[in-house]
Amino acid sequence: MGNDRFIELVSKKLTNEISSEESEELQHCLNSDEINRRDFEFLNIYWNSNDTEFADNALAFQKIKTKIKSQEVDSSLTSGSKKSYSYVWRAAAAVVLLAGCSWFFYSRFVSKRINLLTTTPNAWQNKNTVKREKSTIVLTDGTLITLNSQSTLKYPAVFTGKTREVYLSGEAFFDVHKDHEHPFIIHTEKMNIKVLGTAFNVKSYPNDPQSETTLIRGTIEVTLDDRPSDRIILKPSEKLIVKNGLFTTRHRSTAKLKHAESSSGMQYVLTTFTRLQQDDSTIVETSWTQNKFIFRDESFPILADRMERWYGVDIKFKNDALKQYRFSGVFEKETISQALNALRMTESFNYKIKNSTIYIY
Repeated sequence: MGNDRFIELVSKKLTNEISSEESEELQHCLNSDEINRRDFEFLNIYWNSNDTEFADNALAFQKIKTKIKSQEVDSSLTSGSKKSYSYVWRAAAAVVLLAGCSWFFYSRFVSKRINLLTTTPNAWQNKNTVKREKSTIVLTDGTLITLNSQSTLKYPAVFTGKTREVYLSGEAFFDVHKDHEHPFIIHTEKMNIKVLGTAFNVKSYPNDPQSETTLIRGTIEVTLDDRPSDRIILKPSEKLIVKNGLFTTRHRSTAKLKHAESSSGMQYVLTTFTRLQQDDSTIVETSWTQNKFIFRDESFPILADRMERWYGVDIKFKNDALKQYRFSGVFEKETISQALNALRMTESFNYKIKNSTIYIY
């Protein structure tokens, strides 16, 4: 193994950034080379030490060089001194190795530690998307977030404290990096979602009549803003809908709707979450991440809101009676005109496009 690779693996190990594959590679390196083991031991002591003697690389190296010189003077007197000399020299080499890769430590990890100590809770970042726009965000903990159109995500520059918390208005798909000691919490207008490491979709637009969260894998815990003492645990394939202070759960194992009522009076419904087709793996609630616009038995006003975000237009109804229509369908590459013409094949209405505004009549 090259020296640069060894430095990289040790650096990642000492800062808890090493993957399982890299950890195995480093362990093999240590098991097969005694010199590497000594280097690693010294570096580990150096990295974790708070002793001021190790506060400066140059100073530490100078002290070891002094020890080496004294060993050189006495090396001809006893055979045991040669062993001591060899050990001190290896320690000196380890410090040189550390100093040589200091740029790697500082740029990748030391500066990160400093940021963690100096960043205040006010150092928030905001990511906003407009109509027709999606965005992918990777947080400092490795969490991957796909933000849908007309959405806002507020998140800290770095995570500090015992939890990782973000704020969402709109829709996003979360693939949360596992960290059982630091739960990930998403705050929305109506609910708070707590996870340890999982993948799920959250939809919470301010003007929509309901908010949703759909769990793909893992486990999440949801609390409602107006009932913080209630905790709803979701398992894979379950969907939670919050509407007007009520919540509805769509459950993977129940084919028929099952109504229930808790002691608090809140109602919920258990059913399967929505798939495009019975033999299709496409999930309607997350299909937007695959650039598919899927709708099932959706009212015309709700569909129009979604089409506004999808196509970057404004839709206005000139005839309120048309709001009673309901539609099902799938759009992928269709233009707005093609989409509206497809809807007209099932229900009768007319439309007019003026600039970026569409009038339905």
